[in-house]
Amino acid sequence: MSQKAKIPESFFPSGSYPFVSMLLDSSDLDIRIVKSRTTKFADFKPPFKNNKLPVITINENLNPYVFLITFLHEFAHYLVWKDGKFYAKPHGRTWKNYFRELMQKVIEKEIFPKNLLPHLTDHIQNPRATSCTDTRLYKILSTFDTETKGVFIDEIPDGTFFHTQDGQLFYKEKKIRKRILCSNQKNKKKYLFSPIYKIFPITGKQFVIVFP
Repeated sequence: MSQKAKIPESFFPSGSYPFVSMLLDSSDLDIRIVKSRTTKFADFKPPFKNNKLPVITINENLNPYVFLITFLHEFAHYLVWKDGKFYAKPHGRTWKNYFRELMQKVIEKEIFPKNLLPHLTDHIQNPRATSCTDTRLYKILSTFDTETKGVFIDEIPDGTFFHTQDGQLFYKEKKIRKRILCSNQKNKKKYLFSPIYKIFPITGKQFVIVFP
């Protein structure tokens, strides 16, 4: 799904779309809603090779509040690029100022539930590279999920086997900085998971592996 500076209103919380629409109308962007990715919620890419426009991709399975925060996160990257600050740090002072300003405007519009406001206010004082590295905030935001089940991968002990949402079998090895190192039991490759990715741990009685 790909449209220039257009995102269906249904992805956003009620009351937020006029502000989002204003941002999109003032931009020159390619917006792509993509399938869920284990390592990130979204990204921003400046024009390069076949991309004539800057591109923002966002995972399709985010709940409306996470989707809005994620969109503003990436739009702040676009503003940094648009202003020609090519050498600014990806999540440095310039980006933080843009993101904080965007978030403050949304908070003032009373888009978010009141129980989220203290956590959001705390988050934007020193925004991190992504909202999913602020695990306390994201776990509160995840209470608004309507579809995703399972448990957070950082809540199971090392040495646990688990299934991902698409049915793949993994083994949790250890935490490396802000990510969780896991090995795929079929292709033997290692992957880094976000600590708030939801998985389905396997108990001893459930543990039966059958490979072709």
